[in-house]
Amino acid sequence: MEGEHPLDEEARAGRPVGSSRQRQAGAGGASGSAARYDSPRPFREWTPEQGQLLPQYAREVLGEGHLACFFVEVRKALDFSPILKAYTQERGQPPYHPVMMTLLLMYAYARGITSSREIERRCETDIAFRYLTGGERPDHDTVCTFRVRHLEAFRALFVDTLRLARGSGLKKLGHLAVDGSKWKANASKHKAMSYGRMEESMKKLDEQIDRLLSEAAALDAEEDKRYGKGQRGDELPEDLKDPKKRAERLREAARQLEAEKKLTLAVEKEKRREKIQKAKEDLEKEAREKAEAKGDDPEKARPSDKAQRNFTDPDSRIMPRAGAFQQSYNAQVAADADTQLIVAQEVGQSASDARQLLPMVEQVEANTGLTPKELSADTGYLCKEDIEKVEDKGVECFIATGRSKHGEEAPPAPRGRPPAGLSFKERMKRKVLTKRGRKAYARRKVTAEPVIGQVKNTVLPRFSLRGLTKVQGEFSLACAVHNLKKLWKLGWELPSLAAQAA
Repeated sequence: MEGEHPLDEEARAGRPVGSSRQRQAGAGGASGSAARYDSPRPFREWTPEQGQLLPQYAREVLGEGHLACFFVEVRKALDFSPILKAYTQERGQPPYHPVMMTLLLMYAYARGITSSREIERRCETDIAFRYLTGGERPDHDTVCTFRVRHLEAFRALFVDTLRLARGSGLKKLGHLAVDGSKWKANASKHKAMSYGRMEESMKKLDEQIDRLLSEAAALDAEEDKRYGKGQRGDELPEDLKDPKKRAERLREAARQLEAEKKLTLAVEKEKRREKIQKAKEDLEKEAREKAEAKGDDPEKARPSDKAQRNFTDPDSRIMPRAGAFQQSYNAQVAADADTQLIVAQEVGQSASDARQLLPMVEQVEANTGLTPKELSADTGYLCKEDIEKVEDKGVECFIATGRSKHGEEAPPAPRGRPPAGLSFKERMKRKVLTKRGRKAYARRKVTAEPVIGQVKNTVLPRFSLRGLTKVQGEFSLACAVHNLKKLWKLGWELPSLAAQAA
């Protein structure tokens, strides 16, 4: 018929719908789909099995601007000696090259991949990962072992990214923004117990262990009396041909298995009791140390009934996070306002940011050799002693003294000389409310907060390791990756620092 689509004519004539090439490409595949779903709109040919001529080198596929290519180039400028010096003995098969393994971890974290098993899969299927490894495919055990082995070296790697930044153009620190964030630990809050419940739980476990052992002993004594010492009771002598007697022996064997299960359960409960006992002792030791630091009698110190310990990651703490309480660590970050580079970082166990300001500034000076001109932080860092010591270094501080409600109109900026008799907190509040103070403090919201968001959302959503020392190393790796991504995005030139390092 006039105006009828060619597909309709082919279908009415009984011929297969689609071009001959489509029919050859997939018998019962694309042609079958075309026959079932008739459409007047033509589509591009789709042949998944079509042979392709690909570039000989993976770098040509990725392109020179790819992040993996940047990491391969930056290896010439970074100092990997803290990692390489760990290999001193020649034994067994040669290991994977430590520089390759480090670049693999860095690129994986840059893509937000922290699982060693997922890294192993990417080494098989992702061309960027295969380019970085040179076609090698380290398994997840190798990746995990390498990461844990070099945690301390990752802190040195983080500092080395700042040396690279200084050689690439970071000559001074203008405004420094300091902030903290609760980072989710690799542990569940449901695996924690408060000090007040520990004693009661230990008593219950003792009772359960005694009961299980008594029941198992009673079963053993009954079997010894019936079968004799050293006989299991499930042996099948030649004269036991009667099915009824065999059934009786099987029932006795089942009772013996029940006794063994009770013993196994008693051992498991004993192990749990030991964990609770250790957590209880750790809390009591911590309470004595705090009392001694305050000048109180440590022997009279006792933990709060609400003090908790987690059995999965004892170093993590219950902290408020995202409107709820979760097992977390408190990560501290100091970022440069002009470049959003992280110039100092630390992970701690205290939910409070108090007394963290001075250590952050001292670490900035140690890492970069530079002193910032001004600093901004939220009200959690308001500590007179810390602020005075920081200002003695020539750093002007703008620290919030309270939280303002969302949408609340800001008070007018004060003018003139500050009145006499103001307290330290009142002077700081007046300083932040001035036009210059508001301008300086506003930089914190576009510096520290975005940096923490970028690390948390694109590099390290949560810690994959357990224990304070391990999470500190993992966070150092994440911050080093963040800095390298910033250098990549800013397009800074990579100086030839390999000769200088040598």
